[in-house]
Amino acid sequence: MEYLDQIMGYIQPAIDFFMPGLLAYAGDGAVVDWMPLGIQLGVIALVLALLMREFGAILIFTVVGVIIHIIVDTVMPMVRGGGADGFDFAVFAQQFTEMNYLLYLGAVAIGYLVAITILSMLKGLVFRGD
Repeated sequence: MEYLDQIMGYIQPAIDFFMPGLLAYAGDGAVVDWMPLGIQLGVIALVLALLMREFGAILIFTVVGVIIHIIVDTVMPMVRGGGADGFDFAVFAQQFTEMNYLLYLGAVAIGYLVAITILSMLKGLVFRGD
């Protein structure tokens, strides 16, 4: 367990840096809802890892994963609410000027980079010919 404590000592400053964005956009302001965030990230990363042919495209697939994540985050409240709210482009564009939203996108991007890397390595082990 000493190794885990040492690794967490390296990772904890990054987690603390991105936590305000995660609390604001992936939680209720006090606690991060890890389960919906992890499921959404995992499903999108799995599909992208299966589509990725070579490891050199990891940055492109990370950016695509973040874009898909933004689209799903924007569309899901409209789907759950029956589409009564509609889409307000001004509110959507204004998010990109908020520091907490940019911190959230940074955390999501790191999550996609790690998840797609691990899942593409597993894909390489399972599907030898691909």
